[in-house]
Amino acid sequence: MKNEQILKKAIEKAEKNGWTPKIQVILFGNYNDIIWRHDFAKAFWGNGKECYHCKGESKNWVKETCPECFLNKNYRIEWQYHLQTMVLEKEPLKYLEKFLETTIEQI
Repeated sequence: MKNEQILKKAIEKAEKNGWTPKIQVILFGNYNDIIWRHDFAKAFWGNGKECYHCKGESKNWVKETCPECFLNKNYRIEWQYHLQTMVLEKEPLKYLEKFLETTIEQI
């Protein structure tokens, strides 16, 4: 998928989740003015919490009930985690593309 298509679909996903882009950003900015905004990231990835240790993916116990979750309650906020991860990517739009087919509940 081309970068323009990725950005368009990412904006559409964020808008479905309540994000309203500022017209100045769309008209005069580049994609960096959009994808690094906290309000965009919250709408795109969601504000949910996830355990640092099991990441809700443990096969042996129900989400948020692994021993580390139970003892430490160390959680990460989804949108913050993904912004931090995206910073390390050479092509941040390609990172966004991975999440275009998922909903907030699936992440």
